Amino acid sequence: MTKRILLAGGYGVVGAQVAALLAKHHPETEILIGGRREKEASALAASLGLAAAAIMDVTKPEPMRELDGIDAVGCFIHETDDHLLREAARRGIPYMDITRGQEAQMRGLAAAALLLPAAPALFTSHWMAGGPAIVARRLSEGLEQVQRIDMSILYYTGDKMGPDSASAGEGMARGFTAKVGGAWQAVGPLSDERRVRFPSGALRPVYRMNMGDVTTLALANGAREAGVRLGLDKGTALGTMQRLIELGLWGLLMKLPGMSAIAATKPGPGAPHEIVIEVEGEAGGRKKNRRATILAPLGQSHLTAVGALYALERIAELGPAPLGAGAALPETGFTMAGFARLSALYEAEGIALRLEGI
Repeated sequence: MTKRILLAGGYGVVGAQVAALLAKHHPETEILIGGRREKEASALAASLGLAAAAIMDVTKPEPMRELDGIDAVGCFIHETDDHLLREAARRGIPYMDITRGQEAQMRGLAAAALLLPAAPALFTSHWMAGGPAIVARRLSEGLEQVQRIDMSILYYTGDKMGPDSASAGEGMARGFTAKVGGAWQAVGPLSDERRVRFPSGALRPVYRMNMGDVTTLALANGAREAGVRLGLDKGTALGTMQRLIELGLWGLLMKLPGMSAIAATKPGPGAPHEIVIEVEGEAGGRKKNRRATILAPLGQSHLTAVGALYALERIAELGPAPLGAGAALPETGFTMAGFARLSALYEAEGIALRLEGI
């Protein structure tokens, strides 16, 4: 049966790529490009074939009230009041989103727990829509104990991104909680510097950062220690920022006119994206070291879009790892068949995924 899928913000940098991927991998699907800008939505819809524009405003209650027959909805814009989530839960429509920060993700999970939706509500505001988190879960499969799991990211300063992603750097100067030495502990921003070699051969320093993955890497894999670290392809901006934070000067600097915008990573014309995931554990009384590398030649927005497509497949029952009703995260209901599907999507889209030690 043909599925009718609504993409709220479907003409944005990531949303438009998701729409194109959905049309490519599931050409029988009817796609609705939702948003307030009818001209942009209509232009994209015309280029996709089985698609149409759907005028909607997620800042208003019941943004889907004029739409019928929706089988699933993906949200690719900030939902500050959760109107779309609430309406989807009330109407029993499967829902997923990728644009929530830590606090908004917690709010969404709490809302879903209270609303008791009769359909899945999948929150994938992890790094690259949760694809790397699923790869990490695969690395931990079969281990009796996981001592450490680390995700290191090499961000290219010339990479392309949308306005929601461009503001992600603003919270990098705040401390957070991570699993360290078997206990949840407060860690400093941009702390615990390490040097990691990425799949391109680049050896770069990386520093702790806060993402939803920081929590779920530990919980989903039973790890005694888990972290997410970020490095840049060139320059020493993160190291300089770390030193300013340690000296207590970063907060003062951010009060100067225009500095908060400078702190956020600026979007560029496009560049690759690289990730290294390392797992240390035990199986059968023997120590195991496992590693995965991801190299996305088309950059982080494309890698995010592929992860979002996989999430849409899960909520709309278009793939081998469908989700049941209720709140879910990328690692929820992990199966080897589901991982194989994500791997196949990566391969089909030219994203190099390599697993070592398994």
